[in-house]
Amino acid sequence: MCTYYYMHVHLMQVHYAPAGMTPDEQLDDAALGAWRAFLTAHALITRRISRDLVAEGLPDLGWYDLLWALRRSPGRRLRVNELAREVVLSPTAMSRFVDRAVAAGVVAREPDPDDRRAQQVVLTSEGEALLRRMWPVYRRGIAEHFAEHLDGDPGKLSATLGRMADSARGGGV
Repeated sequence: MCTYYYMHVHLMQVHYAPAGMTPDEQLDDAALGAWRAFLTAHALITRRISRDLVAEGLPDLGWYDLLWALRRSPGRRLRVNELAREVVLSPTAMSRFVDRAVAAGVVAREPDPDDRRAQQVVLTSEGEALLRRMWPVYRRGIAEHFAEHLDGDPGKLSATLGRMADSARGGGV
């Protein structure tokens, strides 16, 4: 819901350029159109996959992202701030999310062996099982609403999106 609202606001803002902007300060219509299409596609596809997961009696897509980030991490564990970076949430929002996931039994908090003051979030066997149950629904959504519509080489799109992400990470995200 929050991601959808955030992207919807961005879509509205892209339509309005302040009066008096020089051509150098504006983006061309094709670039703005691509940006709007990207935001719209992301919002609608992720919302659809979340709805499909919930319809199957599973948690929404945010839970998959949390569990997958832990699953692919060394030792299947991360500190909250590292997990927040992986899932692109604020540390505060991630801490609250982890509290809910701990209560659900899909993750646990354990002391960080390298820093006794810190804790790590660890994927539990229940979390691993939930990830396996969620994957078929998620895979189907990716196949139907994304992969089926790729023209040409998916590697080219992956490289382009990777460069975009790296550009944004340059700001310290």
